[in-house]
Amino acid sequence: MIFVYLLSGLFLGWSLGANDTGNIFGAAVETRMLKFKSAALIAAIFIALGAILEGSGPSGTLGKLGSVDALGGAFTVALAAAATITVIVRTGIPVSTSQTIVGAIIGWNYFSHRLTDFRSLLTIASSWVSAFLLAGLIAAGLYYIFRDRVNRSKVHLLEQDFYTRLGLIVIGAFGAYSLGANNIANVVGVFVPVTPFKDLNIGGLFVLSGVMQLYILGTLSIIIGIYTYSHKVMRTVGKDLFQLSPLTALIALLSEAIVLFMFSSRGLYNLLHSLHLPTIPLVPVSSSQVIVGAIVGIGLAKGGKNIRYNILGKISIAWVAAPVIAFFFSFVALFIIQNVFEQTVNMEMSYVFDRVTITEIERQGYDTKHFSMVNGRSFENEITLFNELKEQSSFNHEELLDIIRVTEVHTMIVDTEILQKKGMTGRFSAEQWKALDELDGRKYRHKWQLAEDLANFPCWQISVDKTNPIEKNRNHDINANLDTLYRSFYLPKKPK
Repeated sequence: MIFVYLLSGLFLGWSLGANDTGNIFGAAVETRMLKFKSAALIAAIFIALGAILEGSGPSGTLGKLGSVDALGGAFTVALAAAATITVIVRTGIPVSTSQTIVGAIIGWNYFSHRLTDFRSLLTIASSWVSAFLLAGLIAAGLYYIFRDRVNRSKVHLLEQDFYTRLGLIVIGAFGAYSLGANNIANVVGVFVPVTPFKDLNIGGLFVLSGVMQLYILGTLSIIIGIYTYSHKVMRTVGKDLFQLSPLTALIALLSEAIVLFMFSSRGLYNLLHSLHLPTIPLVPVSSSQVIVGAIVGIGLAKGGKNIRYNILGKISIAWVAAPVIAFFFSFVALFIIQNVFEQTVNMEMSYVFDRVTITEIERQGYDTKHFSMVNGRSFENEITLFNELKEQSSFNHEELLDIIRVTEVHTMIVDTEILQKKGMTGRFSAEQWKALDELDGRKYRHKWQLAEDLANFPCWQISVDKTNPIEKNRNHDINANLDTLYRSFYLPKKPK
């Protein structure tokens, strides 16, 4: 049954492969520098490598937008996003998978009465705009550089053709790698919190985690989409929007690859952070917007006369419509799945203000004198609680979210046997496992209580040094392991 739920994610992966491969190789195929079969093979290999090796960064940011906590909900969100892409891609217009999955997740938030993390939403949405503009600027700059070099070069046209073809292959591989790293989050990101797969120990050599198995399965679905339906979108990107030459196709592809890499590379993020330079957020950006931005940048650099603005207008309308359509598809589909098919799409949550939570809120430095109207009460609706707290206090959005996290009831019993049965022992170090053994059998009502007890052990302590990239990565790993414990030890209430 659990694999039936994953079908919508595989459908979404197929849709991404059908849609986004055109953003990488559409220009190369339509200028006849590469055959479709060659482009598809290169894309399949390097998208797989990018997804498996570096797909975790963007997934983390997407998870903050809304953590879908039931397999039925994850199925429905992915289905809504995939359906939106399929409807639009049939017109031959490239649509953003990033936008559709974000719209579908927000639909789940509203249906489940959960708060949308607008900070994460702003980060993701602003990255769509900045990635489009950045691609245009990079493409325009590269066009001027390449044009001057070619004009000064005495290389024979046949030799120039060879180098251009080689460049399209090499840079296309880099672009496909970056696409896999950046966009696998769109395919399986909603399934990460509820992954049905057990960790696999491969011959004692390494552990293949349940999340990594999701990435592999999602990658296979992308590859199928590449081979079955991507050719039509390649034509829109590579020919209909702006007539590209082989050289400008190379420039567009290089610009796209650079931008996708910038928004998906944890190594680059850590490097910029260590040099005290502004970092680029690890978020799933729209490869559709990036390649169109690059093509428009080239077109403007050449005077802007040959840009087909009617096609650009249709693409822009699709970008605006996609998240809105996905939102409504998701909301309606969740209602049907829950009420007609009687499947769990979200877990019942409650929030309580009692002596324990009030004390913890005070310990975190918040003044609780504003909470007289909520003290001793419990809430079943996160949005209702947020609005009531907002009316009674002067705390900002992020502070209110911190307070709500403290009051969330998440009953758990530490049971290391559950982790062993799920094959999750390889996720934890020997020291972390020893700490869990000491807490085995203890019951907790809130997530922060378990995290607090584990923090008594150095191996579970979150570093306060947020400037050190090594410590930041260590904190990321600890928080990921804590999330695994919260899910594994949870004692759920009756689902809605």
